[in-house]
Amino acid sequence: MKKHILTALCLGAALVANAQTDATINSLTETYTLKPDGAIDYDYSKSITYNTHFGFFSLFGETFVVYNPEFQKLKINESYTVQKDGTRIDSPANAFNEVLPSAAANSADYNGLREMVITHTGLEKGATTRLSYSLSGTPQGCPTLDIDRVIPIPGADIKEYKIVVNVPEGKRLNWSLEGSSVKPVIKGNTYTWTFRNVPAASGDAFSPRNHTGMPRLSVTSASTLEEELRPLTVETMDICRVPGDILKGKTTTSEKIAAIQNFMVNSIATGYVTPDLTGYNLRQCNQVIQTAYGTEAEKAAAMAKLLRGEGIDAQTVVVFPAEIGAKNIRNISKYLVKADGKFYAVDRVGEYNAGLRADRDAIYDLGGNAVSVAPAHVVLNCTASMTLSADSVAMSHSDCKLSGLDEKAELKNAGKVTKRGNYTVYTIPAPTQGVDTWGMTSLPSKRRNVFEIPYPIDETCVYSVNLNGVKSAVKNKNVNISNAAGSVTMSIVNNGNSIEIKRHIKLDRSIYGVSEYEAARKLLLEWQSPAFRSIIVR
Repeated sequence: MKKHILTALCLGAALVANAQTDATINSLTETYTLKPDGAIDYDYSKSITYNTHFGFFSLFGETFVVYNPEFQKLKINESYTVQKDGTRIDSPANAFNEVLPSAAANSADYNGLREMVITHTGLEKGATTRLSYSLSGTPQGCPTLDIDRVIPIPGADIKEYKIVVNVPEGKRLNWSLEGSSVKPVIKGNTYTWTFRNVPAASGDAFSPRNHTGMPRLSVTSASTLEEELRPLTVETMDICRVPGDILKGKTTTSEKIAAIQNFMVNSIATGYVTPDLTGYNLRQCNQVIQTAYGTEAEKAAAMAKLLRGEGIDAQTVVVFPAEIGAKNIRNISKYLVKADGKFYAVDRVGEYNAGLRADRDAIYDLGGNAVSVAPAHVVLNCTASMTLSADSVAMSHSDCKLSGLDEKAELKNAGKVTKRGNYTVYTIPAPTQGVDTWGMTSLPSKRRNVFEIPYPIDETCVYSVNLNGVKSAVKNKNVNISNAAGSVTMSIVNNGNSIEIKRHIKLDRSIYGVSEYEAARKLLLEWQSPAFRSIIVR
């Protein structure tokens, strides 16, 4: 019997170890050619084998090519499938269908964009699809050659991925590659990066928003960041003022900023047309207001202009992942407005707390100058007093002090009481801010990608539970863990007719490498454990 169990366990482990991804990309080549007149040509070629039904039904059964016909011409070079038995099936004419990209659906100004939907036919497990297409550009399509590629692909391993960049004679290319040691092969004016045997993107929960730790290639033909950002600096010449009575009764600078931001967030829809599809042109402020629609960049530029029209010093600033060396417009992660010395987003109201991500993000003005941001130190201290009876609990005092976050922290209730025979189990409440709000109750033991928490934190909660007609059935206990990720200290102490519960966690940074993950996981799981969240009385 034991032998059969052992065999089954070994077989299960082998199946997990050799589990296939949904597809395998045999080869993928992207070629960018910057011509002397500034035009950019793009060639794409891919061979992909489907390993599962999910691979072709949900992930890779179609290819979507979004482009701007004003300065790009699409040509399909080849599209066919070779089935497992060797049968070749060429894509029929009705496999190619042009539609309006969903990102442009709400704006007539962007209804000229096109998305070619290529439906791959003859798909089955073991089938291989081959696709090649080209986009020919014109000089007005893009002021600089910008590339931003995160290499791993969800659901598919990659055998070989090439990125080829051709530049004119004498043109210098600025590039950086994070998360990989691959070096380009440079032959004359051609740069080639070749990535081999790249596993599928991990899909790990709480992976970094900036893709930290993953291979990411950034390329630009601009010689400086100021040159790169120049398309965003063109001051629109239209007269643009705050519409209606939005500023009625608003007299202070902060009131005006709040009112204009509220208008931009709640009255102007946010579109997701990327700058490369618009030739890096921003619509003017009046267009944004009249159409009640704008991209994040357009809304930020419009908000800054409206503020300047009210005599408030305001400018658009941009956010990049801090680790990227060759920064370009395509890897801008957020557009903000800096006004009266503070930052404001255009997708949510209130001040944007840039300090929470000061260790991960870098902010620049449109002149290419770094904008200094002081890191926010999040410290949460909560105290509470409760009176616990056999069937109920009541809170007589609670107070939470929070710094480093704009939100309010509080203990909204006295906790939970559960009857179990002759015993009562009391579970303390969690504050409305802090580690408990992150949802990290289940963390796997193994991880392939870098681990990110929302922000470093120093959190302390002290609960004094007064006993009314009940007696403690819990012993004094404590735990004290300190490691490379931070520390957790918790205790439960009986004090006659009361019980004191102390909880403290300190996480020193927001990003933890794969080798550091276990230390952070140990602290977080200990913090979430019910052992120091509940007491038993009788």
